[in-house]
Amino acid sequence: MTQQQPAGSPARDQERSPLIREVADHIWQITLPIPLPLKTVNVYALISQTGWVLVDTALGSPDTREAFFSAIEQLGLDLKQLQAIVLTHRHPDHIGLSGEIHELSGASILMHPLDSSGMLDSWGANARAHLALTSQFFSHHGLPPSDHWYTRMSPEMQRTILRLPPASAMHPLADGQRVELAGDHYRVIWLPGHSDGQIGLWRERDGILLAADHVLPRITPNIGLYSPQDRPNPLADYFQSLKKIAALPAQRVLPGHGDPFDHLTNRVAEIIEHHQRRLKQIIDLLAIQPQPATQLTQQLFGARLKGNEALHLAVAEIVAHLEYLRLQKQLIQQQTQAGILYYVVSDTLLQK
Repeated sequence: MTQQQPAGSPARDQERSPLIREVADHIWQITLPIPLPLKTVNVYALISQTGWVLVDTALGSPDTREAFFSAIEQLGLDLKQLQAIVLTHRHPDHIGLSGEIHELSGASILMHPLDSSGMLDSWGANARAHLALTSQFFSHHGLPPSDHWYTRMSPEMQRTILRLPPASAMHPLADGQRVELAGDHYRVIWLPGHSDGQIGLWRERDGILLAADHVLPRITPNIGLYSPQDRPNPLADYFQSLKKIAALPAQRVLPGHGDPFDHLTNRVAEIIEHHQRRLKQIIDLLAIQPQPATQLTQQLFGARLKGNEALHLAVAEIVAHLEYLRLQKQLIQQQTQAGILYYVVSDTLLQK
């Protein structure tokens, strides 16, 4: 592919870190370390002659921050020429440096309103109230407070990995909206499932899809229900979003984690099949005995759950599957006197 030098870019023959590579015309993938199980996250620099746009900002942890600014220096990019920051969704490993980069550059933040409001509620001034609500939600599903990894992150700890932009810097993106980024035209695609307001960016001229965490090449994204404030059926949202992007004539997919890939339709089919298998496993287990989400999670994942972070994420994903089945009238909920929610296979399903 043709390389075009942005203003202030390094000489073409300069060696670059293997974590920095041009993955499509005018698009550079920067893979950064993060202190989370996935180990790395991708951010993207969309570069033109007159400036550049950043898609996602990784985590604000010290090693991640150092690697990000090193990569920007290696690419010869000037933060004063940063035209915009697109945040694909609200998860910490994609938004952590957004506040600092906004402050240094003055660039506007572009994000779907469901996730910009969720980001500020989850990690901003309302964090304590949000964490309390989330903790109660997981307790109802049988997860002991000692295993509430997400809710045990204090606001002080959050501030070491997250520095949020002010609400005044946020500008909303809408599904189907056409935006010009670094001299190219992209269409915003709303992709709820992994988060309520996740978006992808579709460049029609060459079939490039910046897919965020919607479709990953080697693992399935976490589709979890974390709070009663979330959209109530994330798995149904996810199935619908998968069908939406499967209809695109994508030539290359640029994911939030992992390498670019070009087999989008096949990957979508694999992911749907994975979730259908999981739904059947859940029904089969509940047909034997009603269970709360946490007990069911431990049965399904067993020894693979290492640490309360993994357990917390897995419970959230199983809750999403249980709620999908409940809203399809295949399961019902029963609450014990202690407030724990049990899921029971519906009589109509048992009679089939």
